[in-house]
Amino acid sequence: MTETTLRQIFYVSRGAPGVDVDQILQQSRHNNAVDGITGVLWHDGDHFLQVIEGPQSSVAATYARIAGDPRHRDLTILSDRTVGAREFGYWSMERATRSLNDGDAVLARIERRLADAPDTLRRAFAAAAAR
Repeated sequence: MTETTLRQIFYVSRGAPGVDVDQILQQSRHNNAVDGITGVLWHDGDHFLQVIEGPQSSVAATYARIAGDPRHRDLTILSDRTVGAREFGYWSMERATRSLNDGDAVLARIERRLADAPDTLRRAFAAAAAR
């Protein structure tokens, strides 16, 4: 992959007990803006479902940082693919949960962004969002 090629990783993890999702989101937005990463973070109170996308080296470094973060446990990559264009290009890191007032609206936007994604990615996201 060249540096102009976009890589997208979609993974699920469990949050450590008492994890501060707002702090993770604030840190992610800062780091992602610097590294050229876009994506979405879904949290259901226990599990994280996240899509990160951007330049190959930035995505690799970001995922390595997440994998080493004790706030995330049991990481499983559901999809690791090359994409022709960003699917979450407007979001440095959008947060979506059912508990947020606009959770359903955010979920609908995410589903539209995933319209061209592989079936496995769409099904995994739909299952996690339905929890």
